[in-house]
Amino acid sequence: MRGRRAASRVLAGGGGYPALWLLGLLLACGPRGPRAIAFGAETCSHCHMTVVDPRFSAQVITRTGKTYVFDDLGCLANWLREEQVPIASTWVWSMAPGEGWIPATEAVYVQSDSLHSPMGSGLAAFRPGPAADSLRVRLAGRLVAWDEIRAAPHAHRPTPAS
Repeated sequence: MRGRRAASRVLAGGGGYPALWLLGLLLACGPRGPRAIAFGAETCSHCHMTVVDPRFSAQVITRTGKTYVFDDLGCLANWLREEQVPIASTWVWSMAPGEGWIPATEAVYVQSDSLHSPMGSGLAAFRPGPAADSLRVRLAGRLVAWDEIRAAPHAHRPTPAS
C-alpha cells in the first residue's frame, strides 16, 4: 500500500521533481524550430544545387529531428510529394525584411513569373498582410495557398546567374 501511495504522489505531482525531469527530457528530445542555413555551403535536399538565396529558402524538420533544406519553394513542394518521411514541421523564409522563418501552413505565397527564384517556381512566402498584397500587385502575380503549392508539380527551370 505504501509503494502505491508514493507512486500516485509522483504521478499526481506531489514530489513532482521526477515528473518535471521527465517532462523536460521529453521536450528536449523533440524536434526544434528552424536552424540557420549555411548559405553557399549547403545543397538543396531535392535538386542538389547550392542554397545561396535566403529569400526563397525553406526547411523541413522530421519527427526524428533531421533537417532538410531547400533552395526554392518548388523544390520543397516536390520533395514533400515524393518523400514519405514523418514531418514534424515545415518552415519557409519570408521575403519581407525582418519576418524570418514562418511555418509553411501559416504563410501566404505570391507566385509571379517576375520572381526569379533559384529553380524558377516564382514563389515567395510572406506573413499574411500588406507586404504580400503589395508584391502581388507590383508583379502582377497571384496569391497561392499552401495546399495548392503542395499539390502542383513544379518544373525545375534554374534561373540564370546574373
